[in-house]
Amino acid sequence: MDHSDLTKKMTEIDVENYVEEGHEFIVFKTRFGLYSSRDKEGNGICTSADKESCIFWSREHFNGMKNSYEVVTKTRFEGQDMLS
Repeated sequence: MDHSDLTKKMTEIDVENYVEEGHEFIVFKTRFGLYSSRDKEGNGICTSADKESCIFWSREHFNGMKNSYEVVTKTRFEGQDMLS
């Protein structure tokens, strides 16, 4: 899918193109006020509350998480009223 096709389908005009490690991606504002990124095939990469974070994590996705690390915990939530 071409970026021009992708931007035509979006309702938000604020779309920017970026390149990282030879991979192209776009960042755009969603209808909920968040920022999302997609690769040139249209696959979602990440969503964030602010644009800079979305760009950072999209770049991390393509460069193999060189500037960050992931920790897996065994945290689990059970029950229905966890957040009330």
